[in-house]
Amino acid sequence: MDIDTDYERPNVETIKCVVVGDNAVGKTRLICARACNATLTQYQLLATHVPTVWAIDQYRVCQEVLERSRDVVDEVSVSLRLWDTFGDHHKDRRFAYGRSDVVVLCFSLANPNSLRHVRTMWYPEIKHFCPRTPIILVGCQLDLRYADLEAVNRARRPLAKPIKPTDILPPERGHEVAKELGIPYFETSIVAQFGVKDVFDNAIRSALISRRHLQFWKSHLKRVQRPLLQAPFLPPRPPRPVVGIPDPPPIDGEAPDSLFCQSLCADVLFLLQGGATRVFAHKVYLATSCSKFYDLFTLDLLATESDWEGEERAVSGEEDEQSRRGAKEQAGRTKSLDIDKEGEGGARGLKRPPILQQGSLRTSKSDNALPARSQCPLGPLGAGRGLSGWERGFLSVYLEHIADPETGRLRLMTVVSMDGLIQEEPFQAVLQYLYTGSLDESRGDLMQVATIAELLEVFDLRMMVANVLNRESFMNQEITKAFHVRRANRIKECLSKGTFADVVFHLDDGYLPAHKPLLISSCDWMAAMFRGSFMESYIEEPHPLSFKQHSSSPIAIFG
Repeated sequence: MDIDTDYERPNVETIKCVVVGDNAVGKTRLICARACNATLTQYQLLATHVPTVWAIDQYRVCQEVLERSRDVVDEVSVSLRLWDTFGDHHKDRRFAYGRSDVVVLCFSLANPNSLRHVRTMWYPEIKHFCPRTPIILVGCQLDLRYADLEAVNRARRPLAKPIKPTDILPPERGHEVAKELGIPYFETSIVAQFGVKDVFDNAIRSALISRRHLQFWKSHLKRVQRPLLQAPFLPPRPPRPVVGIPDPPPIDGEAPDSLFCQSLCADVLFLLQGGATRVFAHKVYLATSCSKFYDLFTLDLLATESDWEGEERAVSGEEDEQSRRGAKEQAGRTKSLDIDKEGEGGARGLKRPPILQQGSLRTSKSDNALPARSQCPLGPLGAGRGLSGWERGFLSVYLEHIADPETGRLRLMTVVSMDGLIQEEPFQAVLQYLYTGSLDESRGDLMQVATIAELLEVFDLRMMVANVLNRESFMNQEITKAFHVRRANRIKECLSKGTFADVVFHLDDGYLPAHKPLLISSCDWMAAMFRGSFMESYIEEPHPLSFKQHSSSPIAIFG
């Protein structure tokens, strides 16, 4: 069966395109990509190269190749016939050059010698055999410019010369040679399927423009444009870096536990037993683990005189109304941390387990009214208030510059005076639970730990003490898990709102509030920055009276 060769079809321009260049520059692969729509991987291109010539007889024996040779460029129907050639310099190619309409001159972007031969050998040969034929300069193997050369050299066939980074030609080198010779320049990549259509479409345009000068009566050739500029190549995205994700922190809270022992960047000081014992802590850990501490640290310590007077009037009105009630109701309303030896009274109507009936909290006859402005311990900075009527166990809270226990530098802290009956070891056990979610049974009397936990409304800790005394410690694991989940959610809320933030990072697009204790316990780099001799560890903080904050603590800004 004879296949139409398009030579005798009306209004169809047959273009003979000869492809020349050195060996192994990608001539045959370029022809196969256009004529056969062949796509190969980079590994196949590097490992399976065999010097060959694509036969022109493919247009007669393969219907698919013939169909793909037909194209429409600038509204002109063409039939492109590609001629492959040997890359050996001593071969005679005059038969291939005969009656050629355009010549595609190829070189490899990873072989500087092939570009040098364009000037010295190929261009003079083309001008000798077909002086009036237009030429297109094509840089092949563009993908090697952005490839990993070490992997490419490992995948290449044996005994092949390795490609060095200095062998890769930049785009400027090809443009310089093309400008010197006065011919268009394009770059292609068979792996990325880039530039194949641009090369042959513009080769067809060059051939049709040359033919238009000789066959000027063909009106359909007047619409043919000059070779167009090639769009820039978008290199492939580099592989994503392998990022090692560290293991999540252990559930027992090891990092907060170490911070609790060191008290680095502490911003809370508890005064126990009349100030004889000092315990340092961190607001963000206490407030996110205990709602009582959250309410305490969000009190407005910078209230003005009018604010205090209004609050006193409101409290005095409440006192007048409650004074008419019975003594029993008055006793149930007031609270203190006295120990009832007889087991009477309760903590705000909470039902105690049987193990706590030996030493329960009883009510006292102390008044529940807020002290007057003159009676409140304001501290050296004039910011504070009394807490004897706010909640049991708390005496006062105020701001003061205290020497940091780790660095020795003055640091603005919230000083909380506790009731004199609260002992250090049980209180330390409660704080350790608020940091780590675990109960240290060796710290003080467990009954006193349970009493302080009930005072601070840390009911999970009270339940853990009950489990230990009832020899059911295995049940505390679930309590610890629930504690970490609950605190993680509260920490996220504090991070989103900036509550209790004591450091602000100045970024290019804004400010980011953060918490030093969280940064120190999670990042060694942050711990070194705030502990060492860096500026961030001893930067002077602004005076608290110069502004009001929700957390009543200054913020240092780092840029």
